[in-house]
Amino acid sequence: MAITRRVTLLSIFALVGTVLAASAVAESDNEAMDLLKRSMDLYSTLPAYADSGTAVREGPGLVDRWKFKTYFSRPRNFRFDFQGVTSRSAGLTMDSSTQHIVLWMIEGELQSFNQQMRSHNTVGPTGNQPGELLNASAYTAGTSVLIPSLLFAKSDLPGSIRQIREAAYAGLESLNGHRCHKIVGTAAQFYPSGKMTNVREVSVWLDAQNLLVRKVFEDTPKGYPAGSYLRLTIQLDPHANPTLEPANFQFTVPKE
Repeated sequence: MAITRRVTLLSIFALVGTVLAASAVAESDNEAMDLLKRSMDLYSTLPAYADSGTAVREGPGLVDRWKFKTYFSRPRNFRFDFQGVTSRSAGLTMDSSTQHIVLWMIEGELQSFNQQMRSHNTVGPTGNQPGELLNASAYTAGTSVLIPSLLFAKSDLPGSIRQIREAAYAGLESLNGHRCHKIVGTAAQFYPSGKMTNVREVSVWLDAQNLLVRKVFEDTPKGYPAGSYLRLTIQLDPHANPTLEPANFQFTVPKE
């Protein structure tokens, strides 16, 4: 009887432990998605915002480095300035500063400049302005829509954070002296048919004090060949409601 009772109690304890563990995971997932939602809601209501950041993309034998800045003032002033730093391929490192892309909006009129493509476009308030930011994402490692998709929430831009469908809370980490909530999730894009594509793991670090995004890491999308990889690390120094001047939103297209 003693042995039977002991086995029964151990089974009960094991069952309780499993239930508690499952509850902890569920609460963690709920907490992660809640933190992301609170962060996104915050961005959508900020009167002003600014950041500076870096992006690094790594693949087999390849490392690309970029820098960028964002300025935003509601309702209709915006500037995103993205520029290459270096590109390393096959052991050779080259200057990539000619990869310069700028999107700027003053009183609702959006302009875009791509130095390599030698293009300068103007899109009025009734034009497809979200499309202009989306088109630039292919040249900016997605950074032209990463934070703008949160600032311009109604535009439905496909930024990586907005593409996260499920997530888990991974605890607090220190990042450049800032305590951050780390969230690990799965992001994906969707075709009009509803089919998923570009499914990848995305980790986000939210400042524990103000819920601003300080880092995003995107791992290799599913379906890549064995032994291959493509990783993207974006780090930001964000500022909520900074004092901005008209000059922050201005850009002069270089003369050829």
